[in-house]
Amino acid sequence: MAKQPQRRPNAPTSNAPKRPAPTTSSSSRKPASKNGFSWLFRTDEPFLFGKRNFIVMGAGLLLVVLGLVAMSGGHMPNPETWDPNLIYSPRRITLAPMLMVAGFVVVAIGIFLKPNGDASEASNTPPTA
Repeated sequence: MAKQPQRRPNAPTSNAPKRPAPTTSSSSRKPASKNGFSWLFRTDEPFLFGKRNFIVMGAGLLLVVLGLVAMSGGHMPNPETWDPNLIYSPRRITLAPMLMVAGFVVVAIGIFLKPNGDASEASNTPPTA
């Protein structure tokens, strides 16, 4: 079997971003703050979605829920009779699926909207020297 050459540690290139050195702490827990949820709220990175995105996605989810509510129900007043007009009503066959599809489209639009706000505009502008 051939002998493999000795490995050398990779020297960092000038194009590669420098990584911070790993910390050697005895516990993996983050330091606790006053409320104990500092690990949940990150202040160093901006949100992926803006306020407008969440409002539009919420409106889309509301449309989906309205479609599900419009499709629900359908029990017969008398279990011995069958009334197809109650089950196959235009509300359940036409309106409810249209509301749900519209809700899914609005949620997709909310996902693809550009976030607005000061944080996203500041990150898109090049630094001035």
